[in-house]
Amino acid sequence: MREDGVDSRAFEALYVGLFPLVVRTVYLVVLDRDIAQEITHEAFLRLWQHRDRLGDHANEKAWLMRVAINLALDYRRSLLTAIRHRQPEVPMQDPAATAIDHLEREEMRSALRRLPRRERAVLALRFEQGLSFPEIGQLLGRPEPTVKTWVHRALDRLQRELGDRPAPAMENSR
Repeated sequence: MREDGVDSRAFEALYVGLFPLVVRTVYLVVLDRDIAQEITHEAFLRLWQHRDRLGDHANEKAWLMRVAINLALDYRRSLLTAIRHRQPEVPMQDPAATAIDHLEREEMRSALRRLPRRERAVLALRFEQGLSFPEIGQLLGRPEPTVKTWVHRALDRLQRELGDRPAPAMENSR
């Protein structure tokens, strides 16, 4: 029984005989068993589709291996291109949360502006710059206990300015 010049039994024998070799070869390129099997099936499908174009003396094994390797390389290229061009997902922000954050920042700025300069300075050194009490004391030429007192007084005043709500991002610093 021949279909378009190729015996379907001969094709089946070729498939059974070469499938494991082609899958192993493709696997070495793509490093994924499932993808290797898909590519191998695609290569055999192309061989079947081009069976009438291959001559009687064509080396089907060589043709099949070349097609399979080219498909595997194309897969790797497209995968690497997708990885290179992938943009990190930007999480959707809740507009209400964004508005609340903005209002809280504005309230904080306003409350900080109402503090005396020294208190703003010690809070900035402690929380914006992340300096320790001894480091602040060394910078300002004051003993550590004095700096601690200034920071705690500044936090108390800031809390009062904010209407007795805990100061955001500073409430755990006591």
